[in-house]
Amino acid sequence: MNINKLFVVSISLLVWFIMFQSLSGYANTAIAIYPAQEVLYVKPQAKACAIINIQLPQKGYIYANPKGEGTGKATTAFAKATQQIVPGKTRYLPGTLYISSLDNKPVYIYKNKTSLCIPFEVHTAIKSSYSLSITIEALYCDDVSCTPIHKTITQIIHVDTKAPEFDTTSCDMYKEPKEIIHTANEKNKSGNFKVIEAGSTQSYNIIQAIIFGIIAGFLLNFMPCVLPVISLKILSFISYSNNNPRQVRIMGILFTAGRLTSFLALASLAAFAGYNWGELFQHHTFIIVMAAIIFALSLSFFGVYTFNIPQVPQLQSANIYIDSYFKGILATLLATPCSGPFLGATLAWSLTQHPVIIFMVFINIGLGMSLPYLLLTFYPSLIRFIPKPGDWMITFEQFMGFLLIATTIYLLTLLDASTLTKSMWFMLLLSIGLWQWGRFGNITKPLLQRIISFCVLIVFIVFAGLTIFSSQKISQAEITYRPFDWGAIVHNNTSQVAMVIFTADWCPNCKFVEATALASSEVIAFVHKNNITVYKADITTKNQPAESLLQQLGSRSIPFVAIFPAGDNFSQPVILRDIYTAKDLLKALHKGLELSKQSQLPQLMTLP
Repeated sequence: MNINKLFVVSISLLVWFIMFQSLSGYANTAIAIYPAQEVLYVKPQAKACAIINIQLPQKGYIYANPKGEGTGKATTAFAKATQQIVPGKTRYLPGTLYISSLDNKPVYIYKNKTSLCIPFEVHTAIKSSYSLSITIEALYCDDVSCTPIHKTITQIIHVDTKAPEFDTTSCDMYKEPKEIIHTANEKNKSGNFKVIEAGSTQSYNIIQAIIFGIIAGFLLNFMPCVLPVISLKILSFISYSNNNPRQVRIMGILFTAGRLTSFLALASLAAFAGYNWGELFQHHTFIIVMAAIIFALSLSFFGVYTFNIPQVPQLQSANIYIDSYFKGILATLLATPCSGPFLGATLAWSLTQHPVIIFMVFINIGLGMSLPYLLLTFYPSLIRFIPKPGDWMITFEQFMGFLLIATTIYLLTLLDASTLTKSMWFMLLLSIGLWQWGRFGNITKPLLQRIISFCVLIVFIVFAGLTIFSSQKISQAEITYRPFDWGAIVHNNTSQVAMVIFTADWCPNCKFVEATALASSEVIAFVHKNNITVYKADITTKNQPAESLLQQLGSRSIPFVAIFPAGDNFSQPVILRDIYTAKDLLKALHKGLELSKQSQLPQLMTLP
């Protein structure tokens, strides 16, 4: 029996390792989107254009705009207008012809590297640097699956009467989608396309999508996102199989019902709200909530706490059934950031069809995911191939806990650096709250103590969420950090006060002042009212120009802020060292403005 157990565990490890490596390679797909020029220098009231480069992995592609009549999603870019910078309609390059084996219809794609052009007009005569926010949306596909891309970048535009005349001919090769004419008809005449009867194509594709949907759903069970929950659900079947086969059948049916409920919800989002598979994971709030749930579940596997089931037979059975249903829902949600064989092509076709077909395909994916449990439910004799319950289950459960932690890490890597740091602090406070609940609120403690402990847990979660994430929206919405550029700072020294924030991801005190002093509504309002340009000197990795300036200012530690006055006093910055408050920062900013209005050259000043 020990050999059998070792064999089962070894196979589980091998399957997980292969699928995790596959998912990791897919998740790390390098898609780079960036401005061709970091800073554009333009005269006041002039016309210019911004070129945005898109670098793709060798084996993948995105759809052109226009994309043609086949399945896919055209690449789009939208620039947000401001009072100073007014963008025009985005222009694109023609794509390369591509025939998908899924529907045999022509589409046009971009491979390796492409670019797009956003023309704009400057509606200001004030010398300054302005930001143009550009959002790019695309569908990246390879031979296995498709992933929606949504990225917002910033183009810095410096307006100056001394700027050279902008050469707008660089945009002549780009066209608006309606002006791009592809040559699909000529290629069709050559006989390269396979002729398909209109009456049979739709029926064939529906059947194909349903079959592939079932297969894809089955294979999703082996993805690292889902494997821990699935494995433990099977173990729970084993625990109850000898005592109450009827109970196992009900658990299996409810587990399947939970999955189908989630797939119906996902189908509704896809059919009526335009959501793609995995698109929920483009929302930071959803990612954080899912990561918190998975992390909390992993802690329960290590015995930090347990969900207490009342020792009343009716209630105990009810809790088992509720647990089965909600684990089915959770398993489906965990599967959405994953992809697998057949899934990408099946979804790419179905998401362009009638809502009825979308529901049919999603339901069949759900049934495919549920096949192993339905088989174990109605054919309990299959359970004999799985080792009997014993101490090995505790080890296996803890191993699955590590997989859940790995899944949590994977989800957190989907966040930007600022949100990631806040989320890690949130996880720490959540773990403390769950630890005290397991220590002081377990089933052996008096009822009043259990109630108090549970209330403390809720307070921990609410307090952590409010304090850590409350300032994030204000900060992201109101303050704009420009990348450190000493040349730009010097160039603007005659007209603008510049504030340089020295920070790093490995500096906890830096993150603290960013979430408090720099996120203060008073500081944000003051910065905007006085047109102060804020630069972020990030020394997370080697940044020689920023580090040299830090040393010239007499410091070798961070947090550190330098406020450079405009005019003759530019060389006499006001500085703040170490941890500072919003009040300290406002005092320094006021001093910087005062120096901008003076003509004398005082010595370097450090505020207390």
